[in-house]
Amino acid sequence: MRGLRAVSRWLAARPYIYAIVITLVIIGWMLSGQGASESHSAQNTGDPEKALSQAPVPKVRITTFEAEPVFRSLTLYGKTEPNRQATVKAEVTGRVVEVVAQRGSVVEEGQVIAKLAQDDRPEQLRRAKALLKQRQIEFDGAKQLNSKGFQGRARLAEAEAALVDAQANVVSLTLMLEKTTIRAPLSGILNDRMVEVGDYVQPGDPVGTIADIDPLIVRADVTESDIQHIRLNQQAEARLIGNEQTSGQVRYISKVANEETNTFRIEVSFANSDLHMLAGTSAELRVPLEETEAIKVTPAVLALDEVGNLGVKTVVQEHVVFTPVKIVKSDGDGTWLGGFSGKVDVITVGQGFVRAGDQVEAIKMEN
Repeated sequence: MRGLRAVSRWLAARPYIYAIVITLVIIGWMLSGQGASESHSAQNTGDPEKALSQAPVPKVRITTFEAEPVFRSLTLYGKTEPNRQATVKAEVTGRVVEVVAQRGSVVEEGQVIAKLAQDDRPEQLRRAKALLKQRQIEFDGAKQLNSKGFQGRARLAEAEAALVDAQANVVSLTLMLEKTTIRAPLSGILNDRMVEVGDYVQPGDPVGTIADIDPLIVRADVTESDIQHIRLNQQAEARLIGNEQTSGQVRYISKVANEETNTFRIEVSFANSDLHMLAGTSAELRVPLEETEAIKVTPAVLALDEVGNLGVKTVVQEHVVFTPVKIVKSDGDGTWLGGFSGKVDVITVGQGFVRAGDQVEAIKMEN
């Protein structure tokens, strides 16, 4: 007992001894925990390949697609335009006395649109024709006298000049009289008429505009990389307002690019005999370019790789393969992807949880 009291008094006089002991105990406890952790870790990861082989193989669902020949098409956006359009103008001075064709009506080439007052033009024409007869008689007489030597060549030339002048005057007055009747220069729709009865017009004043919309034209711009695949008379399709679709042919390809956009203009003509398609509306133009093999899938199976390439994940010999693709065309019920031939197993469920190179268990689904 005395010995214990002596030890207690000795320790009480030296409190740092307690601190040293407690510190040693804590260090020993920490070292024992780290060793156990390392031992446990070593047991779990002692053989990485063995651990990997023991991991469960992910399951994915695949669908087998077979590549089919399809046409890669070029989609363009443009507007419908008339085949031809002309502004009818007055060619003589006069007052409008009658309008025949109504706005929006179909007119044929040569059909009367409006009439101008003839004024005194018929009388001037009759006088010119009478003078022409006189000049003809004078010329015939001078010609006979010249042939008999009773009149010189100068008088004959003067009579001939007077005859030619009278003929020209008759032709001029005839044309002026005809032009008081304003006619359509081409067949089409009288889209607008600028005159009414009582209006006074002069040469050059617009009377109306006529648009020929049969065929109807769709104009669009094509990039320099795609223009090489387009040919004259090539088939094309257009989707117009109201989702109406129609087929036509390429009728014009520009040989010079637009300096600002570096694109080439093309024109596609579409039959419009019943004139139900309108000019000036937006149109989506689709031109088939070349035949290629592709599979049709839903956009949901598309994926991106680590560098941003668009493609799909397929299964080859129980391993995931990322295949870059090129969109050939899109339909309402799917997308055609190029870059395939023959049959291919595409991952349709679970592609977001596996990467290229992963081993998977593929469960086949019906297409």
